[in-house]
Amino acid sequence: MRSLALLFLLAFSLPVCAQEGLRYRMQLWMRDDSQPLETQFRLQATAATRTQNKVQKPRMGGWRLEADRSQGTAYAQAMLLGRAERLLYLAGPSPQTRPEPILLRFGNRSLPVWSLQIPEGIHASTVLVEVAPKLLALCDLSARFEQGDVARIELHLEGLDSTAGLIPTEAGTTLLSTLRSMAQEAQQEASSTVMVR
Repeated sequence: MRSLALLFLLAFSLPVCAQEGLRYRMQLWMRDDSQPLETQFRLQATAATRTQNKVQKPRMGGWRLEADRSQGTAYAQAMLLGRAERLLYLAGPSPQTRPEPILLRFGNRSLPVWSLQIPEGIHASTVLVEVAPKLLALCDLSARFEQGDVARIELHLEGLDSTAGLIPTEAGTTLLSTLRSMAQEAQQEASSTVMVR
């Protein structure tokens, strides 16, 4: 009887565990294409790996992106997830973030909104939300590009499942470094255009 009850509990807890994390939709327009490439994926935090050292130093975990397999080709999904990984934020507040006096509603939860400072030369807007105390996640990113093969990217948080397991990740502020490198590229392109003239 006891083993039957345990199986019953496991059967009902597995779907809940599988539904942890943040659900996103990403659309990417290649230059001169009228239709975007699109994917939906779930971001889940992963625990830090343990080392064989006697002294275990505190370490942060990572994240895992799981795409909706029903959309597009495997190649397109891999390419989109590779780009999405460089555009996400899952960390505590940073000097580039600032709380805003508004809330966004997701289901039965109201989340505090934070803004993110965008470097000069980037045509982008972002919104962060506080998904847990002092844990910010990307809610919305919209970016346009004057040069390169990508014309536009839209990335939106579509839903929150259980966020109890979410923790700041080691690469959680990767969006900041991506925006900085994009700004540097834009400055280099602008200076080379001026020199050619």
